[in-house]
Amino acid sequence: MTGHHESTGPDPALSSDSVRRASQYQTAGTNARLRVFALLQAQGVPASEADDLVAALEAGAVAGAQSEVVELEGMASRSRGPVFEDGWDDGVRAVSEALVGIADRDWSRRGGRYTGAAELAVHIADVRQRERADLVRLESFVRERVLPRTHPHTTERRRALEALGAGGAG
Repeated sequence: MTGHHESTGPDPALSSDSVRRASQYQTAGTNARLRVFALLQAQGVPASEADDLVAALEAGAVAGAQSEVVELEGMASRSRGPVFEDGWDDGVRAVSEALVGIADRDWSRRGGRYTGAAELAVHIADVRQRERADLVRLESFVRERVLPRTHPHTTERRRALEALGAGGAG
């Protein structure tokens, strides 16, 4: 198994609107980027090296898109006339140059700027803060709603107390 996934059609979770779909891809990309940083950090990879790796991956992805765009040159419908063909090819070259510029920008992010590590630290702090708030709300719910409805010395009460970390207290 190579881990490669062949699409069998449009993902129903993605918007049919191309602008919204691009936003979904950007969100997924940001989440994947943060996950890669977390995994690399967990393996002891220095932040500067993690930044370099992610920047290289991002530049490579854009360069892959540029390669696909370049293949569109000369693909205009000849039936639409030479002006259309020339405009088509000019458009392909403009998009290609824009994509190379984006790849250049992504590549230039290499060099230990630690932007990825900083983003990761902020994201992890935010996630931990939300997790703590969720735990406080859960503990309050269990103490106020679940425990009063359980009978002493029952499995249900023992599980609720274990979930609170109270063991057999109660």
